[in-house]
Amino acid sequence: MTRPVRALIAVRLTVRTDSTTSPDRQLEGCRSFSVSRGWDVVGVAKDLSVSATAVPPWQRPELSRWLDDRAPEFDVIVFWRLDRFVRRVGDLHKMIEWAERHGGKGLVSATEPFDLTSSAGQRTATMIATFAQMEANTAAERVASSRAHLLTSTRWGGGSPPFGYRTYAKDGSRYLEINPKTAAIVREAARRVIDGEPVNAICRDFEDRGLPAPADTYHRNKSGKDFLWYPRTLKGILMSPTLLGWKTRSEDVPGKKYKNRVLVHDQEGRPIRAAEAVLDQEVFDRLQDTLARSSSPVAQRSETPRTPLLHVIKCGGCGKNLQLHTSRKQRKDGTYRVTEKVRCLSRVGSPACPGYVFLPGEEIVNPVLHMLVQAVGDEPVTRRVYADRARARDESRPSQDADVDHWRFEPLGTTFAERWQSMGVAEIGEDLVHAGITVRCHPRDRGGHVLDIPEDFRERLAKFLR
Repeated sequence: MTRPVRALIAVRLTVRTDSTTSPDRQLEGCRSFSVSRGWDVVGVAKDLSVSATAVPPWQRPELSRWLDDRAPEFDVIVFWRLDRFVRRVGDLHKMIEWAERHGGKGLVSATEPFDLTSSAGQRTATMIATFAQMEANTAAERVASSRAHLLTSTRWGGGSPPFGYRTYAKDGSRYLEINPKTAAIVREAARRVIDGEPVNAICRDFEDRGLPAPADTYHRNKSGKDFLWYPRTLKGILMSPTLLGWKTRSEDVPGKKYKNRVLVHDQEGRPIRAAEAVLDQEVFDRLQDTLARSSSPVAQRSETPRTPLLHVIKCGGCGKNLQLHTSRKQRKDGTYRVTEKVRCLSRVGSPACPGYVFLPGEEIVNPVLHMLVQAVGDEPVTRRVYADRARARDESRPSQDADVDHWRFEPLGTTFAERWQSMGVAEIGEDLVHAGITVRCHPRDRGGHVLDIPEDFRERLAKFLR
């Protein structure tokens, strides 16, 4: 007896408004369409508040899980309309290729007459996707133009105001003004830095006094601890030209993940003043000079992560990632003594974490790799291969496999210990991240390191080995 076609319904919506096709309407339309075809609906992937232009199908929270691990469970993806599924021509073609690689799965619109399993249907869908992409680009240009206009005005563009300021309403818009409470904190910090006090010490004092940090002020504190002041955060506040009342914007730093605050200029090249200054120009200049002198020279950094086993080693105290920290102390002869430690990003002594510190080689890399080889070194390495019914029959697989699509795990003829023997620490770290293996790191007098190895670690890694 022929098995009914198994349908997965994909529902997506960027922002729900009165004029949009609601998720419930999409779901009901796709379900009715599937039932009319005699298909069994085996699941629903509902991704709301997700842009099809910015997020392709294989990166959406719900749909990505079906496209990856649960691909053998369905034969066709049903969506309300093509622009509910994709809005970029390239994404459409990648999904067509994905469907062909995974047993010839179908991609079907419940409201548009095309069949993506045929060349003619693919051409029609490409034309529809092209118009959808043009529509998305036009909307993006309108938004960008509106933001550019707002950026060059004195109005506040939205979001949390800079620390030291607050917003007020005027003529239907919002503007910045000095917040007396937080501005006093900024001025005190600036004065103490100029007087030579370290930023770390100021943060500890602010915590002891219970002064609200930015996370507390803007109700974004997710740590569970009150009044946590981070040196990096305070330093960023003190370095921002926003303290002079100028309007600023975020600018990407080439090759870096962080951004800098830069001045916004009007059409004549003059900076735009958004509010009164928290600090006067003379104090601000002295503050910047002091902060610059307190920073040690930055060495040339590698493009690869410097922290050994990054995202694998976790702080046993708070669970955050451990990272390599380099300190440089100037000697009397002008040279620098460089010290490297692996530690939690929480400041030592902070109530958020005990602040464990380790030597990179002898206390992290060597013992962790030894523990891993002892625990999983003899396990075979496999890769995951998608096997559809037709391929399973051709390969004379057992009958229970030949009747359904399935994932097959093929051994690569090597163990983890043998694989890692020829790899560097960074490459081993990538394997561990894909496998979901982490290490909770504790000092020896606190019990030492603890491996956290999921039962399906081999299967997880196999997905990334082609």
